[in-house]
Amino acid sequence: MPAAHCVSTLEGIILNADHGFLDLLRRSEAEVVGCSYKHITDPRDLQRSAQMLTLLEDGAAPVRLQKRYLRPDGSSIAANLLVTRFSNPDRLISTLFWQEKDRPLPPARLWAAALRLTTVLQMRKECFGSDLGNDPIGFILLCVYLAEAEGRSVSLEAIASSAGLPLQTAGRWIKALQGRGLLEIEGLDAASLQLTQAGLSKMEAMLAKLYDIPDDAAMLS
Repeated sequence: MPAAHCVSTLEGIILNADHGFLDLLRRSEAEVVGCSYKHITDPRDLQRSAQMLTLLEDGAAPVRLQKRYLRPDGSSIAANLLVTRFSNPDRLISTLFWQEKDRPLPPARLWAAALRLTTVLQMRKECFGSDLGNDPIGFILLCVYLAEAEGRSVSLEAIASSAGLPLQTAGRWIKALQGRGLLEIEGLDAASLQLTQAGLSKMEAMLAKLYDIPDDAAMLS
């Protein structure tokens, strides 16, 4: 997984955290669960964090924020957040990224590049029609990448709908990508799809190249 996740109340009390989040903070689960975000946030970013909580709406797109977290030794580490609000019960789902030496770009820029490429593919379908403009492999890989980046799960049905493909066709492409070692399937009937480490590395390398292309160069190519 390219991200760490945590679940909290609307007030920012942490209810659950994965190992990635614990590694980011260098704290144990006992130290984190039940803790307020205020106790692990760098004081310089407390006001921005509080403002973010007021912007969250149920079912709306994730809110983006970069903030610094406190570690037990007093140091801070910056992370990019995508926070989504859900109801029944009311919860905040946070997906966090931080800079790693072997990543070609900071995760927030890779996410932006993925959104940009998704828009291009959608516009191509609209301009040329589905028979000429569809790119099933591109849509599938981008759907899974964005779902992971935003802390969502994505199913075969959701991907088929997003890509405008019949369910059986989408299933065949997914099996082909799985056979290439790029995707892995969890649950029955492809209930949840994820990129393998190889798939993630290839996607990030491609998105890094895309992000580096100037707009005028892209128009001339």
